Amino acid sequence: IMKENKKGNSLPTSYNSRRDFLKNASLGLMAMTMPELPDIFDNTKLGIVVHSYGKRWHATHQSSDYPAFSDASELLAHCHKIGAGGIQVGINGWTEGFCHKIRDQRENLNMYLEGSIGMPKMTSQLPDFEKQIILAKEAGIKVLRTVSLGPRRYEAIHSQEEFLAFQKQSILMLGKAEPILRKHKIKLAIENHKDWRSDELLHLIKGVSSEWVGITLDFGNSIALMEQPKTTTQHLAPYVFSTHVKDMAVKPCSEGFLLSEVPLGEGLLNLKEIVNTCKKYNPSISFNLEMITRNPLLIPCLTPDYWTTLEKVPAFELSQILTWVNTHGRNLPHIDSLETEELLAREEINILTSLTYSIKHLNL
Repeated sequence: IMKENKKGNSLPTSYNSRRDFLKNASLGLMAMTMPELPDIFDNTKLGIVVHSYGKRWHATHQSSDYPAFSDASELLAHCHKIGAGGIQVGINGWTEGFCHKIRDQRENLNMYLEGSIGMPKMTSQLPDFEKQIILAKEAGIKVLRTVSLGPRRYEAIHSQEEFLAFQKQSILMLGKAEPILRKHKIKLAIENHKDWRSDELLHLIKGVSSEWVGITLDFGNSIALMEQPKTTTQHLAPYVFSTHVKDMAVKPCSEGFLLSEVPLGEGLLNLKEIVNTCKKYNPSISFNLEMITRNPLLIPCLTPDYWTTLEKVPAFELSQILTWVNTHGRNLPHIDSLETEELLAREEINILTSLTYSIKHLNL
């Protein structure tokens, strides 16, 4: 069921084939992946971000081959089955009893567990933030990933004044959250989530100057803000607590370009260089796959509204990205035509293909 692409990486023979092939291919990849992994705990094994399973997480579909995951325990069990090292998953709504359950499960499976938590937006949210921190610690979590904004900057903020207000409030609330993190000895890792450019995120991190506040380095997000992946890595890696590992492909369009996650090894990123740079600064870091199976995202960098909050970005950086896009542009995967079972199978194949690549080429 496998063939070699131009880079020598294993790929499904018919990426757009129908349900039977997709099911068999995913089973075949699972069989290929699992025997190569060690049985003992190793936090350099590639883990899985919950968003990689966006089609199965809390889903309502009925599928015997690809059942929905109702909670983090079911996700953890499945990720162990396919050979992943751990998971990164949201902790909102967890109870003390569930925390004990998943802590014991994680320990029995020799896996790691990272959490995701919402950043408090106002002072009144700090008590609930601390309650979640306490529960995360009960579950054995040591690193919590968060985002400052949530939506993409160029879609959610429409004036420079609005961005400066968001920036000021983020600095204020991070300063109020830091004593809670320090008290409970939990690390908060802020993601470059298509909201902050690297220099802006570093300003936020350095402003609080705490060993408990650092970065979740997403390998591909900052392309959407006109940053080369190498630049993003060089700036943020010294402060990295966690990662979102992904590979990216691009295609030019009239409004700018399309940006798409693709299985590891099928895109444009120098994954080995990024991984090694992260290890250099944090040898104990966890690597978490975020392979989101979805339609390409539009990056409207040739439209006026995009630049409302990005007016300080040098023109040469836009030129570099557009040259890169035009040089490497290709057809990108779309999911609109896939029926539910096909979509679920495609999601599983993308994850398993990435796990296999990480073993063979990234030493994860």
